[in-house]
Amino acid sequence: MKLFPPVVLGVLCCLAGSTGIAAANPAAAKISYIITLRPQADQDGCARAYTVKRQHSFRHALNGFTADLDAATVERLRRDPQVLAVEPDAEVKLCDQTIPTGILRMNLTNFPMTRLTGTDRRIGVGVALLDTGIQTNHPDLNVVQWVDFTGDGNGGNDWNGHGTHVAGIIGALDNGYGVVGVAPGVRLWAVQTVGPVHHNWSTFIAGCDYIITNADKIQVVNASLEGSSNPINAPYTAIHTAVSNVVAQGIVFVAAAGNDEYPIEGPDGIYGTDDDILPAALPEVMAVSAMNPTNDVFWGPSNYSFVPKPCPVISPGAGIDLAAPGANILSTYINSGYAMLSGTSMSSPQAAGLVALYIAANGRAHNLPNTFAIRQAIINYSQPQSQWQPNGNPYNATHNPTGDLDKNPEPLATPSEGWVPNPDILGAGITNGAFTLQFAAVPGYSYAVQFAPTLPRSNQWSQLTTLTGTGSVTTVSVTDPATNSSRYYRLSRTSE
Repeated sequence: MKLFPPVVLGVLCCLAGSTGIAAANPAAAKISYIITLRPQADQDGCARAYTVKRQHSFRHALNGFTADLDAATVERLRRDPQVLAVEPDAEVKLCDQTIPTGILRMNLTNFPMTRLTGTDRRIGVGVALLDTGIQTNHPDLNVVQWVDFTGDGNGGNDWNGHGTHVAGIIGALDNGYGVVGVAPGVRLWAVQTVGPVHHNWSTFIAGCDYIITNADKIQVVNASLEGSSNPINAPYTAIHTAVSNVVAQGIVFVAAAGNDEYPIEGPDGIYGTDDDILPAALPEVMAVSAMNPTNDVFWGPSNYSFVPKPCPVISPGAGIDLAAPGANILSTYINSGYAMLSGTSMSSPQAAGLVALYIAANGRAHNLPNTFAIRQAIINYSQPQSQWQPNGNPYNATHNPTGDLDKNPEPLATPSEGWVPNPDILGAGITNGAFTLQFAAVPGYSYAVQFAPTLPRSNQWSQLTTLTGTGSVTTVSVTDPATNSSRYYRLSRTSE
């Protein structure tokens, strides 16, 4: 089993430094300093003279270096006429929250549920990642549980960066700094099944086993991985059984299509055989291909599909449910940092985040047919390929090598007001001598309950109460204690 290898374009910054063990003798403790020399000073000679080990050597922006120094060496350097300054190093952070290109392309900035105001209001859905783990204390993530099935000693904490990057795409906090995810603040479960030493299908299945035992708290799974090298070695029956049992619990399973430029059903064109790309080819799985959000072309190495899956979900993309942004995606990274990566590993969590939003608006699935219904609704309301690629983008090796290799036009994952439930009154009656009505409140929307003694000909309604949905869809009750007269009620909804 392997992760889809992403393309690392660079770590942008760190928001928090690492901690260490203080030296026993405070006078001998060393901290990092920036030493700025005069322009013509001999930097190499200075380092030798004070017996310091340079961490960074600067030759152009300034003449100087960084080094860990004790207090005595700092004072000696400050008295040296060649030295302009000896200053403690310090942390830096992003000055503002960056909205990644995938969020922009999926039109999430205009979707009421995501809001993106820089105010930390979290989507109340549990999402598990079968991955390298997640940095459990990353300041831009809401990691609620972590577990390690590799036995490599990392305890669920990300050793690689891949899982933390995927986690940020799904649910980085809308907190005014760093980045923001598709479903900001979702409850992230780090199910570490890919380790530096052990990364087998057995660890993947152990992760599935764990997810089933916590199915009451997990609604979505993301798997940005596939079998290593030749898929003929995959234990198909075991993998299919494990995944189908996860989905039978009402958990939507989302997987990356893969980065092999290969059909997920294999060259034989038949699902359920030993050349399938797993888990993406399984009927129970939402498979996601990758596109570039800045120019609306397919990401070249993305896998594709010629043949529909044998399941009730129908997609124009055949066995691929959706395309999603996967090229040059900025997200969270290990060491409390941020990085830009590319791959279907990045597109799959975009779709997983969208599934989390759908569930936050409509409630979780409870069985296999419910999960198929969620997948179908998201496919139906996403942006058709004819709109996000007006020319249809058929692949042609000479004229359009960035086109859709299978010519099956999967839609682009996008949210829709069409799958947000209408503000309907679900029930009403007298409770404990007062009139009570119930309705479903969806995160990101404000609800106003108004009353009038008669049906007015003009806008003569009076306000009874207003409230705002948070977390996930909730049935709320509103009580009007004034029951000594006849009244009419109405419910209206606006986005925040």
